[in-house]
Amino acid sequence: MKLVFKYVIYSIIIVSIVVASMDIFRNHPEAQFAFIFPGIFLLAFSQIMDDSFRKVSHRLRYSRSR
Repeated sequence: MKLVFKYVIYSIIIVSIVVASMDIFRNHPEAQFAFIFPGIFLLAFSQIMDDSFRKVSHRLRYSRSR
């Protein structure tokens, strides 16, 4: 249940980042926003990927040691 809740929160964060960046690109086409929001998106995505593969790699290492 914790894992499902965590992925729902991650999905909401990703969707909100995408919607906010599209709104800001449409209303404020300054150059600094072209670098800030993709950077935030990449940081959020890397955190999600690290968190999701951490449990899989832990299970793989545990099963190899048996």
